[in-house]
Amino acid sequence: MLHLIGLKPGDRAGIDSFLALYQPDDICVFTDAGLLLASALPLEGLAYLLAHPQMSAPGSHLEHIDHTTLLDLVATHGPCTSWY
Repeated sequence: MLHLIGLKPGDRAGIDSFLALYQPDDICVFTDAGLLLASALPLEGLAYLLAHPQMSAPGSHLEHIDHTTLLDLVATHGPCTSWY
């Protein structure tokens, strides 16, 4: 499963819901406020940062991808969830 994560760091309920569904072989793409969570969540699978013109992911070593690559991931790995 692919997860698009735009949760704010303080959204404990949303983060807990995501973590309850997350499986180690899932793929995560962090976007918007989710970029601030990228280095904080305990993930085991692949994860990426969706390029954003005004935000970055401090302290994250994850690869940046563009929107075209995101669409390719969705087409290849769906289903997709969205966490905002």
